[in-house]
Amino acid sequence: MGYPLTDKEPGNEVKMKPDPLGLKRMRELFGIVGANIIRLRTGAGMSQKQLAFKAGVGRSTILAIESGTRCNLAILIKLADALGVSPADLFLSPGDHKEITYKTKVLLEKITDVLNLK
Repeated sequence: MGYPLTDKEPGNEVKMKPDPLGLKRMRELFGIVGANIIRLRTGAGMSQKQLAFKAGVGRSTILAIESGTRCNLAILIKLADALGVSPADLFLSPGDHKEITYKTKVLLEKITDVLNLK
């Protein structure tokens, strides 16, 4: 498959470079992680300073991650622990949360039925 073309001037197309490292997708994920941390932190009634203290990181680290400019797996694990969620939850898009919640509910209902716990 060739490179996508853009038209600067008729007959003078410029080839766009591929993104072999997936930098565009990484930036997108950083934004999702940041938005999820903001949502979880504010939902828990915590300030950035409180979350930073609870996770054992600096407030500037929280600010950088929430703004989507920085992402470190070791720190994300600490933040997930401080927020009471799985690190994987930080990477889910908002629509993914609803789908997982629904699937979890259906699965729990099936387990309950099988075990006759109703």
